Amino acid sequence: MRRVMQGFSSSFLIFFYQVALGGLFALAVTPFHELERAFYKSTGGVLFAIGLLSLWGKSPFYWDRVTNDLTWLVAAEILFHLVFTLSFACYLFSLWGERQRFRARSFSTSILTGLTGLLLSAHSFYRAPLVSFETLIYPVSFLLSSLLLGSVTVGMLIGHWYLIDTGQSLDPFIRIYKFFVVALIVQSVFLILSSILLHFLGSSGSVTNMQRLWSNHSSLLVIRLLVGQVAPLILSYMIWRTLLIPHTMAATGLFYIALLGVFVGEILGRQILALTFLPF
Repeated sequence: MRRVMQGFSSSFLIFFYQVALGGLFALAVTPFHELERAFYKSTGGVLFAIGLLSLWGKSPFYWDRVTNDLTWLVAAEILFHLVFTLSFACYLFSLWGERQRFRARSFSTSILTGLTGLLLSAHSFYRAPLVSFETLIYPVSFLLSSLLLGSVTVGMLIGHWYLIDTGQSLDPFIRIYKFFVVALIVQSVFLILSSILLHFLGSSGSVTNMQRLWSNHSSLLVIRLLVGQVAPLILSYMIWRTLLIPHTMAATGLFYIALLGVFVGEILGRQILALTFLPF
């Protein structure tokens, strides 16, 4: 099956998709009964706008594939991307009403269709047969990036909510913080393991790309790891110390810095993906 390799523009647009989807996963971690619905309206609106930007940016690519060289993989990716956006819009609409069953179903549909669309998109970014080690590595890498991006985004947004509602329980903030830390640690470990596994078990193309990454783009990789992994890990410890005081304003500020680090690191990772076709 022929795979269409994507450039930096498509790699960057999948970044927006990952933020929106990962944000929904992060919202699922929060205790819905402890936060005001206004929080979900504002946070959901931000995430939806980011996801809609991804769909709008990828529409020229989708249209070109539909009119020139449509495959079942691309058709499925387009379908799930559209359904994800539509179901997300339904979830936002439900927040202004009292139809709880409709809200729950649209929320779960958004996560399921968004996750399926993301996993399908991952297969357009590598050069390897369908039955290969890369078929597992790339979707997992995309999912972990999505969870990290979504958790740090919602963590920063929920921190701002505590500046509005100063009497709010810290439990929702701590839940998001723990989700962020777990996502960060798991992704960091996965980056190390996947590089080793791709080198020894990957296709010949992946091995060649690994060699090219180390010889031509090693400084880019080091900066990506320092900014996107090491710095947020240090900041996560500082956030926890401020939450123990507790000082939500300081924790929110630290979350904002962590968000910048994660975002910059992931964008550099998309540049590596565009240059070497490797999911770092």
